[in-house]
Amino acid sequence: MIQPVNALAPKVSFKGRELGNPVNRKMERRLAIMNAGGLSVVTGAVTTAVGRSFTSSWKRAGLIGLGAGILTMVFICPRFMYRAGIKSYAKEKEMEVFTKEKEVQRKLLTDVNDAIDEHHPDLHDKIENYAKTMNRKDD
Repeated sequence: MIQPVNALAPKVSFKGRELGNPVNRKMERRLAIMNAGGLSVVTGAVTTAVGRSFTSSWKRAGLIGLGAGILTMVFICPRFMYRAGIKSYAKEKEMEVFTKEKEVQRKLLTDVNDAIDEHHPDLHDKIENYAKTMNRKDD
């Protein structure tokens, strides 16, 4: 937490925890399998309902629906897992960039805080550099 510098609080305090990468590839893979399974169950149920009008018993319609569900799972699951892998990789890299950016900002703000404490003459330069980096981020 960054506190404003004013007459009542002349020292800036930085509090926080270490930033980690929250992307979990195993969870993304499990979600992709669950999505593919749900889609195949729905496909099997719809095929069973439609197949019942063309067959004489629910047993045959159920077998047709089961086959359709298995085929859907076989063809859809690899595609879902591939997309989930790509998305999780992209999220992971994005979070790494975000984490590194936050580490750089934390280091810069810590340097500014140390300069305030020690009254270094190059404080103005550090504040200008910080302002420039924040303006580039907004652009």
